[in-house]
Amino acid sequence: MTEPLLTVDGASVRFGAFKALTDVGFSIQPNELVALIGPNGAGKTTLLNVLSGEITPQGGTVHFSGRNITGNAPHRIVADGLVRTFQAAEPFQRLTVRENVMIGGVSHHQLGLLPSLLGRGRALLDHGVLRAEADQHLATVRLAELAGQPASVLTAGQRRLLSIARALASGAQMLVLDEPGAGLNDIEKRVLGDIILALSASGKTILFIDHDMPLVSRIARRILVLDQGRIIADGEPAAVRSNPRVLEAYLGQRGVVPARTAPSRAVAAKPLLDVSNLSVSYGGLAALDGVSLGVGQGEIVALVGANGAGKSSLLRAIAGVEASRADRMTFDDVDLRGESADRAVARGINLVPEGRALFSSLTVLQNLAAGRYARRRAEGFRHVMWRSATERRIFAERLEAVYQLFPVLKERAGQLAGTLSGGQQQMLAIGRALMGEPRLLMLDEPSLGLAPQVLAEILRCVERLRDDGLTILLVEQNVSAALGIADRGYVLANGRVAAQGSGRSLLEDTRITEAYLGSGDRELERAAQGVRAVAV
Repeated sequence: MTEPLLTVDGASVRFGAFKALTDVGFSIQPNELVALIGPNGAGKTTLLNVLSGEITPQGGTVHFSGRNITGNAPHRIVADGLVRTFQAAEPFQRLTVRENVMIGGVSHHQLGLLPSLLGRGRALLDHGVLRAEADQHLATVRLAELAGQPASVLTAGQRRLLSIARALASGAQMLVLDEPGAGLNDIEKRVLGDIILALSASGKTILFIDHDMPLVSRIARRILVLDQGRIIADGEPAAVRSNPRVLEAYLGQRGVVPARTAPSRAVAAKPLLDVSNLSVSYGGLAALDGVSLGVGQGEIVALVGANGAGKSSLLRAIAGVEASRADRMTFDDVDLRGESADRAVARGINLVPEGRALFSSLTVLQNLAAGRYARRRAEGFRHVMWRSATERRIFAERLEAVYQLFPVLKERAGQLAGTLSGGQQQMLAIGRALMGEPRLLMLDEPSLGLAPQVLAEILRCVERLRDDGLTILLVEQNVSAALGIADRGYVLANGRVAAQGSGRSLLEDTRITEAYLGSGDRELERAAQGVRAVAV
């Protein structure tokens, strides 16, 4: 038997008294394709941080390609050939897709500062080599046609494929993929799975995290299962799926919530948010084309549709983050057109973005405190530098309300945000928005990377906020989850509203299948039926 490419032996990580990993050990052979699964908070992200050098374990070792890499800096581990992608794919927005991949090859080709400054010889050669290799890697991940486009036009799924191409450009022997399928629809997941299988067939060793069990079952040759910081199963997919400990920890009843739909409510005669004929473009490409919608006081309104349909662009336009054109865009009769993001927050419009955008090097409490910044700045610079007695009282009240909604945040108030699990980070992102006293809370893909039981907990909290009078605009790939709690919903397809109605009626609308999953494919129709049957 060949020597393992990667060996983890007794890895243990603690954050204060909290044990994130306890005596974790496993090995991966060259050219293996392995999935790492487990509920949120199980320690998966912490383990990936150990592998990539972001965290040095208090106990245990990591060996890669026969070398002890425990505690090495991330750039040294990348140079050794172990390369990781992240949940939040963050390309350089102003560079082209090709240039983003070329950046991944700079260190691999040892293109230093002096040759670059000279602009001759090796620098020109390397530039040509980097370009050719970038195009090759883009072809591998099926993005070749977009090579010359700015990365800002890519959908969430395409950004994840771009991150894989950039990892390949670094000369990776082994790819560690963190939630590559998160936020993708079934068609995109099929493409992603085919690409991962092709990379495996070409000789790459791959370890990936994903909560999508159909994707895991289709492509993984072996599954590792983490629960509460320990490996509880390791084997072939069929054996792991039937393991009682796995069924309880990851697939079991504790992640299931009885099916329900929100009761129908009367639509307010005058919406709190009123948008008419809204359009958004990126470099001449229309992301939204004439979208109109209204959100009444105290409603949950869901936006569903395939990736690239324009859902996130709509939220960002309302929040003042994205430039847009509209015949009308008002919030409580105030015209939002041309208003800055800071002013929108001060008016009570808060966006929790896809990927959460937390300050990873700040503590939970410091992130929550940052949620008050826009409110304080709106009152004048003096209030940024000095907190009045009134502000201190409001801060304490808002903080206590957030802690009551998410008790785990109080327990981990002093922990760095970047060390939280995905579910805890989502709670923190919502909590930070709530600190700003929102009247309209916009949530962009809150289920991103979350296990079913954690998603159910998040959605219960969203319902509680609605019941307390908060107005919520929810973008969500899990169509059944979103419409199951929504008073009303809109289905977006190709930048336009394809359907609208109550959450209950949209769950039965065949246009969901066409807009969210595509049409004319029996497999996709079966998938759509499964989506409608999901208990959330």
